[in-house]
Amino acid sequence: MPWWMNEPLRVVEICDGLDFNGVSLQKQADIVADLGGNVQHFHCMFHGASDGDTAGLNDRRLYFNSSLARKRNPDRLGKYLPMARKKGIRVLPYFNVHWYTWQFGEEHPDWRQVRENQTPIDQVYSTGTSFCVNALGYRDWVFQILRDLARYDIDGVFYDGPIFFSDSCYCPECRRLFRERTGQDLPPKSNRDHPLWKELVEFQADSIARFLADSDAILKAINPELLFYMNGNANWPYWPTGRDNVRIIRHSDMLIAEGGFLYNDLNHQPLHKPGVTAKLLSSQSGGKPALGANAAGHKPWNWYLLPEPEISLLFAQTLAHGGTYWTAFFPGNLNQPQLNVIRDYNRLIQRHPQAFAATRSLARVALLWPDHGCNFYRGSSVPLTDFTRKIDASGAGDLAAEFQGFYDALTAAQVPFDVIGEDNLADPTAYDLIFLPNAPSLADDAAEALRRFVAKGGNLVATFETSLYQRDGRRRDDFGLADLFGVRYDGEIFGPMNWDYLTRTPSRKNPYRPATSSNFIPAPVHGIRVAATTGRALMNFCHRLPGCYENTPTVSELPFLVENRHGRGRIVFLAGTLGAALSAARFPDHTDLIATLANRLATPLVKIDDAPWIEVGIRSREGKTWLHLINYMAGLKRPIRQLRRRRDVQLWLRSAAARATLLRQGKKLPVRKRSNGICLTVPQVEDYEIIELS
Repeated sequence: MPWWMNEPLRVVEICDGLDFNGVSLQKQADIVADLGGNVQHFHCMFHGASDGDTAGLNDRRLYFNSSLARKRNPDRLGKYLPMARKKGIRVLPYFNVHWYTWQFGEEHPDWRQVRENQTPIDQVYSTGTSFCVNALGYRDWVFQILRDLARYDIDGVFYDGPIFFSDSCYCPECRRLFRERTGQDLPPKSNRDHPLWKELVEFQADSIARFLADSDAILKAINPELLFYMNGNANWPYWPTGRDNVRIIRHSDMLIAEGGFLYNDLNHQPLHKPGVTAKLLSSQSGGKPALGANAAGHKPWNWYLLPEPEISLLFAQTLAHGGTYWTAFFPGNLNQPQLNVIRDYNRLIQRHPQAFAATRSLARVALLWPDHGCNFYRGSSVPLTDFTRKIDASGAGDLAAEFQGFYDALTAAQVPFDVIGEDNLADPTAYDLIFLPNAPSLADDAAEALRRFVAKGGNLVATFETSLYQRDGRRRDDFGLADLFGVRYDGEIFGPMNWDYLTRTPSRKNPYRPATSSNFIPAPVHGIRVAATTGRALMNFCHRLPGCYENTPTVSELPFLVENRHGRGRIVFLAGTLGAALSAARFPDHTDLIATLANRLATPLVKIDDAPWIEVGIRSREGKTWLHLINYMAGLKRPIRQLRRRRDVQLWLRSAAARATLLRQGKKLPVRKRSNGICLTVPQVEDYEIIELS
């Protein structure tokens, strides 16, 4: 078994690639060791502006022995490796394969990525350019750099990138390869209605996969113990960049994505962004490690650190949901108190490595991220990242908002749940319940797997246009899962409903309606017209109101919540964008509905009394179980500067454990047996606690 599978990685990166004078090499080793890091992304390629050239990489900025270096620089890598070895630090050179200087691009014009209008890509981080993974000369250059690096006693290589851009690439080699593949010219990437647009997206994802496969083969031929991975994707479409995690993991040793990069006004950032990434990567990685990229800086102010509670929540969410992490900061941050958070978490992992390595989730609920469908659906948005500009969804059914609303509601309900991709639907038997929040295009084999799942007693909750599209983005005449939903698509999306309502269906008892539910509940902004076939409507839309101050709402014939039975399972179809409403408004009746669905359709695993701001995760390995508790009790605005500790937290857990230990506090807890489980009292939860049960 390779070394990276035997221990949880605690990756530290001191971002001195823009200024090699900020911290000495010996001090770097001392700092990484003091912070508890066991792996370091190390900068031996300079990226700062110098010698009349822009910021980025070129062949005059290599600080190791390379046959490609046009300028002989000090051997920084060779000097550092013995220092790191003495501290027990494994070293991975950081290789940025998506950001090059403008002058270097001018020297190699046939390497550059090209836009639809035939201009080369520029403005990468405002000043640089980017090269294409299909350009033959560039491939040879990168592969020789890998061979030169592998001559050293390194432990692997980290690729930052590669990527395409939302308007690239139309270089000669991409044109040639696409014509060879399809017999056609490259279509405009800007025209998502073009019949070859889907083929272009898959071509680019395959191009990056081929680049990774060739890179990994070169490294593994030299030393099979060289770890190799690239900066991958999270719950975002891969069409702009070509980074498809399903392909990436086939040719790399782990998955990593920037779930812990927080940008601009944090009140507009999903609070659970790192947890989403950890859960999704854990599901997509096929048993390989999942790494959350958690930057300590408040992006894009890279030299300014987040407050300690924000950094703590990055790490806590990642660890609670199956990942370990990479963290980074700049040399100017070395004396900041926020680094104590990094040290505390790394030391926790050092003391209890079994709790954080190769654990498996015990969740009985799964939430689907439509990682294929999000590329071919109009209601698919792209967030701001280091690699992508923000691209808003068009029309109804924003997949990101729909997904995030359900994620937040399940988290608030303290329901342990996994995030899965579409490939995970091939074997959903680990779950009692799967949520499909507007999953527009499911493969035929995934649909058949869901039918078997429900027939054997599994349950589904689906919303809006789930299964209404084919894999290539074309709309079907009816839902692909119409037989499961118990409804028929009646051909209309309606809305916006800015002041309209839902209500219970007359004369029918609704087992999913919370006892405290209002008579009239705000409707989601968009609905889909359906007619019940084998299903029974339990909630309906009210008739639309001309204005917000009109007559009392009255029930219409349009179903909103339809329950159907198939085999031994139950399906609840929600005919509207409820997830987007959850994300935008968080109406209590909406969140209570999701909690009720989860608790009625899946086996409850944990219950916490009077502590609604605590998130839970539950994982196991080799006869031990770990319950993770994350405390979000803070002020009303982000960034969070202080978390209020919770005292005497009472919880019930479905477990037969006889012993319980608080790993952070190092204290044993009394275990009280109760029906179907145990009860525990946790004296206090500050930011994060983990309970080991055996």
